Amino acid sequence: ADLQEGGIGATLNVTTARPFDFDGFKAVGSLKGVYDDLSEETSPQISGLVSTTFNEGKMGVLLSLSHQERSSQDNILETRYYRPGVSFVTQNGTAINNAFVPQNFDQIVDIQDRTRTSGSLVFQAAPTEELTLTFDGFISQFEVDSDTHSIGHWFSESNFIDASVDANNTVVNINNADTGATDFIRRRFARDVDIQAFGFNAEWAATDKLNVNFDISTSTAEDNSGGKINFNVIGYNNSYVWDNDGNGNYPSIAVGPLGATNASLGRAHYNERNGTDVEDEISEFKVDFEYTPDTETFRRLGWGVYYQDREKDFSRPFVSDCNFYCGYGTDVPDSLLTEFNANGFFSGVPGTWLTYDPEAYNEYRATGGLQAIADREGIPLSDLQAAYAALSYNNPPSASDAFTVEEEVLSAYIDFKFEGELGDMGWSANAGFRYTETDSTLGGISRTLLDLQAIPNDPSDLAEVYAPGDVGLPVSSSNSYSNLLPNFNLKLEVAEDMLVRFAYSQTLTRPTMDQLVPSTTVTVSRPNNNQATGGNPALKPYVSSNWDVSYEWYYGDVSYFAFAVFSKEVEDFITNTVETEVFNLESGAYDFSVRRPRNGEVADVRGLEIAWTHAWDNGFGIQANATMVDSDAEVDFANLNETFALEGLGDSQNIVAFYEEGPWQARIAFNNREGFLQDLVGRFGGTEPIYTETYGQWDISGSYEIDENWTVFFEGINITGEETRRHGRYKNQLIRLEDNGSRYALGVRANF
Repeated sequence: ADLQEGGIGATLNVTTARPFDFDGFKAVGSLKGVYDDLSEETSPQISGLVSTTFNEGKMGVLLSLSHQERSSQDNILETRYYRPGVSFVTQNGTAINNAFVPQNFDQIVDIQDRTRTSGSLVFQAAPTEELTLTFDGFISQFEVDSDTHSIGHWFSESNFIDASVDANNTVVNINNADTGATDFIRRRFARDVDIQAFGFNAEWAATDKLNVNFDISTSTAEDNSGGKINFNVIGYNNSYVWDNDGNGNYPSIAVGPLGATNASLGRAHYNERNGTDVEDEISEFKVDFEYTPDTETFRRLGWGVYYQDREKDFSRPFVSDCNFYCGYGTDVPDSLLTEFNANGFFSGVPGTWLTYDPEAYNEYRATGGLQAIADREGIPLSDLQAAYAALSYNNPPSASDAFTVEEEVLSAYIDFKFEGELGDMGWSANAGFRYTETDSTLGGISRTLLDLQAIPNDPSDLAEVYAPGDVGLPVSSSNSYSNLLPNFNLKLEVAEDMLVRFAYSQTLTRPTMDQLVPSTTVTVSRPNNNQATGGNPALKPYVSSNWDVSYEWYYGDVSYFAFAVFSKEVEDFITNTVETEVFNLESGAYDFSVRRPRNGEVADVRGLEIAWTHAWDNGFGIQANATMVDSDAEVDFANLNETFALEGLGDSQNIVAFYEEGPWQARIAFNNREGFLQDLVGRFGGTEPIYTETYGQWDISGSYEIDENWTVFFEGINITGEETRRHGRYKNQLIRLEDNGSRYALGVRANF
């Protein structure tokens, strides 16, 4: 009961180093180079810690620093979602009814440079034997520069010359007319995160029987990426053939006679600038009391109070110049476009396509592009320049999904511990209750969509119309709830090296602040495919009633076997679902598929866990564990209107072979997670589920201890280059195939 609530399955207590952890002076350091095989770049990582005590061991100070860089590349094939229940007739007269139609097919190369620099400073003092004071501070800066080069094709059934479906009525072949388009997409993503955390802790032995632990802290995380993300599209009308006949792990695409590198055909299309500004601040106060009586059975009484005040501010500056450039109507200079060669990309798809500098393209649209529109449309250039300047493209206003959420949590607990003997068997137990109250104040911004309008030369899209200067109106709400969470744990020593445990508890997981936001944002506006996303201020936390039984056999100094069964009954589990909502606009009523988090039904989760570690006398050993889990809340493939299932539920297995003898250490590990439901409803649009397929990864490591101060080491991550794959309702409905490559590191550690 003394553990802070908020996790349905477990609570992790991460304890960082303090000066009093060491006897006098201590210094450690690590330097390594990390090689990414896809980017073919090697990046440095360095860390160090220095700690010392003084004043006869009554004071101490510790300083740690870390700097990490990484240059990586991700190769991705993506179909955002499949649209179910689509009926159409191709241009060749083939009638297809009630089919699953892929929305798009994109090839993406994401090149990232990451830098993380962090440091901590800790001061400890023990003015008396009964009192220890700790002051600590932590700062971290994380910067990501993501530069993606993509080629994409959007599927609209009105452009299909011909198409075919499989036995599941999934479209598996598309012959697309030249009224479609080949898009060259550039996305520059700059992420700039700063974290600051400061705390004070006092441990006081008030009497021989009463200990008091006082803790107060504050931390702030900021992401200053607002307005720093470019999403740009240059394309041209083109034909193509997309094939997903099942002969490979992923679809192939053959671009028509105009190809994917014809710079003379490049036309401006969709462009936006966005990003997020987030500030998340948490202030916490906690005091714990522990009383130890002089009794044989009743061994401890614990009680305490916890208070948290958290505020999260989120804004997403957003601007699009679609009203000027959507529809491929404006030529761009050939000199803007160059060829991009994808390194180590998937076969069966183009490996070379056009790319460009987003900033140079932005500058052209604000100058030469407007001149081209003025010449074509006969509009005074000054009028276009004034209208474009009013967009504030380089300093976009906040979008309608801005919000501020403040959450206050007050918790109190009491916990009893008992010990005794039952015959020759020792036993211990603890029982307690934790009571918690949560109050949330929710505020957001909502823009008013006036209408949807057709876009010339682009029948697959619709333009959203808002009132001039509409930056949104404030909306607000609140949310409050309280919970009493009991728990009971029993440990029985059935033999000197065997334990049996039983546990019962109730745990809760609160909705995230993003899920509570009382606003709605339009995300897709296309003929017969309008979508929006929003929050749900009425969400309740989901509460789980849990019991566990385990058997543990410690048959050697470092060898053991354990077996456990568990059950969880989860109420109000939160999942994202899509429901139809009607938007009454100037040109009529439009159905929107709106994705919101909603509380679901009661779900039962059952499972078992097995763990085994064995070490031989010659230094070799093995570690293995497996978790098998099942639930009555699973997606029914026959039901296209499924509204509830548990996300993220799946079996896993891990096995490690190791050698530790003298100065040598080596490990090889295989970690496997079976396929599971990723999202009941895809987060990037559509109404269909998304599954992550079974993924197994091989890692290796080794080290040699030169002497008591120096160690050299080697690491290999995903050495076989496994890829992650996600699919829709059926396995051949590819959603995302991602290749992160392999990583290798070589380094040295020092310990003084």
